[in-house]
Amino acid sequence: MALRQKVKSGLIWTFADKIVSQVVFLVFGIVLARLVSPSAFGLVGMVTIFSNFALLFLDLGFGAALVQKKDITDVHLSSVFWMNMGIGICLYGLFFAAAPLLAAFYGQPELTLLIRVICLTFILSSASSVQSNMLVKDLKFRKKVVISWVSMSVGYALAFYLAFHGFGPWALVIMTLSTAAISTVMYWFATPWLPSLVFEWDKIKELSRFGLNFLGDTSVNYWSRNYDNFIVAKVLGSTDLGIYSRAYSLMLLPLRNITTIFARVMFPAFAQKQGDLALLRKYYLEIILHIALITFPLMVGLAMVSREFVLVFFGPVWIRMVPVLSILAGLGAIQSVVSLNGLVYNSLGKAHIAFRVSIFSNLVLIAAMTAGVQFGIVGVSWSYLIASLVLFFPIYGTAIRQLELKLWDVVRFLKGIIIATLLMAAALFLLNLFTDLPPLSGLVVKGISAAIVYGGAVLFLERKLVVETRARILNLIPKRK
Repeated sequence: MALRQKVKSGLIWTFADKIVSQVVFLVFGIVLARLVSPSAFGLVGMVTIFSNFALLFLDLGFGAALVQKKDITDVHLSSVFWMNMGIGICLYGLFFAAAPLLAAFYGQPELTLLIRVICLTFILSSASSVQSNMLVKDLKFRKKVVISWVSMSVGYALAFYLAFHGFGPWALVIMTLSTAAISTVMYWFATPWLPSLVFEWDKIKELSRFGLNFLGDTSVNYWSRNYDNFIVAKVLGSTDLGIYSRAYSLMLLPLRNITTIFARVMFPAFAQKQGDLALLRKYYLEIILHIALITFPLMVGLAMVSREFVLVFFGPVWIRMVPVLSILAGLGAIQSVVSLNGLVYNSLGKAHIAFRVSIFSNLVLIAAMTAGVQFGIVGVSWSYLIASLVLFFPIYGTAIRQLELKLWDVVRFLKGIIIATLLMAAALFLLNLFTDLPPLSGLVVKGISAAIVYGGAVLFLERKLVVETRARILNLIPKRK
């Protein structure tokens, strides 16, 4: 299959996966939020702050290096596999021993057993990392989607059963563990490759230049995205962390469900065309245009109707999420575009630049959040937004300069979407100012109004984009024979 056809197929399946995942997160996640208290979400969040960071070290960035490198052998794959397994077992042993210390750090004794159980995912994930990356390298996203759907379905089913029977945080722990176990087994069945009993340091060293820089960048970015959770957990406690983390998860929706789709599918495609800068520049602008078309109105609209959204879907017990969601949703619109910086750096083999940029930006974010936590979770949210706006120009400018683009080029390319989003925001502001409807009625009225204003503005300002997008969507739908 030609590269263009593989990319098209990858986008179709990844979009389908993310649409399903988004529906599952909103519907099933809201049901879980009504069955499990904010404090229980916070307890599990305390564990995953560290466990998710440790997961980054399972392959030391070599999985991404396998995708980026054009020519790989069985020795490359087997060497990375055995290194992953060794790291996974060592990390689990480390967390098993450190569990009482982490529980004492947070002042939550029950965390000891939670940590020792949930961190079994280290071993499970290390056993399937190479297989997962092989599917990505070959652009076989259909198989990854099937694995994701099956494992996610079983995980949520177990979580609902346990939450309904009063298991609290254990419902979330078992969901995570079962999802990892099922996906690992399915990855082994989905790939014909099996590891050989070989290991060569030379192959590891060959991959290390890209892999370690990639790991450095993702590690620093991880703490920039999770330091807020860490400081909230330590200073404000599990209930505040549960509320903040739920709002933060909603903010990440466009990143996980739209931006990540393009980054995941286009990374191997960009890597294969890394010598053609003009082509990459053209596709990059088209990608951010289609991302902005969806994420800008979605996140700005969510910020403007956060009160109605929280009361309707989560209930009054989560009312303190409203101001946090309003602030973080606005930030999500910016992050949906900035998060493609990694695609640019990694596909061009410039992970070392991304690592240096990340160190600078994340030091600023950490300092801002440390100051903001003194004013509660709303203070953390404001500090995150303000610091991100200050950093936007130098950080984003550095990334797009790798494609020989300037910030004005991007703004000019997105001007129609930006204007339409501002018009929609103005309409919602007026509705908030002059109406006082019940939550459900308000959400419906404001949602319909926002869709009409934004849709009309986009149709007027970006008619060509609308026509082209419609044609591409119709082209993706299989024709009846």
